[in-house]
Amino acid sequence: MIDRDAPQSTIYYGLPTVGPSDDDYVALDVTNSILGGSFASRITSNIREDKGYTYSPYSSLDTNYKSGVWYESADVTTEHTGASLAEIQKEIQRLQEEPPTQEELDGIINYESGIYVLQNSTPNGIIGQLIFLDTHDLDESFLTNKVQNMHAITPEKVQEMTRKYIRPVKYDLDSCWR
Repeated sequence: MIDRDAPQSTIYYGLPTVGPSDDDYVALDVTNSILGGSFASRITSNIREDKGYTYSPYSSLDTNYKSGVWYESADVTTEHTGASLAEIQKEIQRLQEEPPTQEELDGIINYESGIYVLQNSTPNGIIGQLIFLDTHDLDESFLTNKVQNMHAITPEKVQEMTRKYIRPVKYDLDSCWR
């Protein structure tokens, strides 16, 4: 890290993952929503609501052909950069060690299912999904079964996805800011 005496730091914290053609993709996408991909996510609740380090952190599961990238992004006050990274790691580790409650998972799945249905309720949304299928060499069953597949995800599956794919390297966070 380079100290530029700035009032704010931008954090991008990420890892390579699988793409949409992988059997784990839908479960990993739901896992992302629990961690940081929705407003009700754990990382958002922690570093935005509880700590006030940032206004709008988010995570994303971006797709490439046959691969993907998971990352957390946050603009934080510079003085809380190290603490924010530590809290992000803490939330990842917590999800690796204990699955979400069924209630938390149901809330995220209902949210994601609703967004998915709304996105596909317009011609542009449908065209976007068809392009997605073509780009990733997916069968149309990916789209027609997505909501059903999301509802089949268990808390233990979310924990498994976190353990399997979201494994950040342990850094000595204090030494990063000196």
